[in-house]
Amino acid sequence: MLPTPQLEADLNDALAELAQQPLAALLNQQGILRGLARDLLLRRLLQAVQFNGAEQEQILKHLWEGQPEAAPTSLDGDWLAGLTADQQPAMQQRWNQLCLQKLMEERYSDRVEPYMLERRSALEQVVFGMIRVRNQGTAEELYLRLIDDNADFSQLAKQFSIGEERLTHGLVGPMAISQAHPRIQTVLNSLTVGDLHPPLLLEQTFLILRLEHRKPASLSDATRSQLLNELFQQDLNTTLDAQLGSVYPQLMQVK
Repeated sequence: MLPTPQLEADLNDALAELAQQPLAALLNQQGILRGLARDLLLRRLLQAVQFNGAEQEQILKHLWEGQPEAAPTSLDGDWLAGLTADQQPAMQQRWNQLCLQKLMEERYSDRVEPYMLERRSALEQVVFGMIRVRNQGTAEELYLRLIDDNADFSQLAKQFSIGEERLTHGLVGPMAISQAHPRIQTVLNSLTVGDLHPPLLLEQTFLILRLEHRKPASLSDATRSQLLNELFQQDLNTTLDAQLGSVYPQLMQVK
């Protein structure tokens, strides 16, 4: 156990300082106010979702998948209250997810394809080779061995790379190009498959990059779900920004 002779005093000082702040300011500073507003907004949105008779059979199937007892015949009434206390949290989570999925489909399905065109370059999948070393001289030597001596990239990565990519013989991905560091993105966007880039200084290490594979984005089920969620999160955050911007000054006036 670490020695903490001053911890109690430090905590008392910190709490005394926090106690001087207005409650709304403290909640806002800690992110609690936004989190509360987000939870309340989501609850209202999900409560408004309705499933018609034709949809209920499929919804019940999803809800009761893996449950020991048979599903009810409908979702009328407070069906959640009829479950055991152990079942309710997981079932509530499933129900919220199904409601959220329908909400996003109803609101954003017609915007997915145009949005996909905006996001196409960021959703592109890439596989690239990377050798990461700390010394510039080593990086330049390895680069020359690759371009002049046709050295094996995977073997050099396994032998010299200091990152986890050495465990995969230098291969990184497949991954969305947007997930890479911005400077790596810029390099990869400039390469064609098989191209090798000279050593790149990034965060005190030198990288040698080679583009192995490029897969254009397509509207798969997974990508469609991602785009629906992105559109929803954008609207959610816009709404929260507007509402909190209006409500927060009023809360600060409350004594």
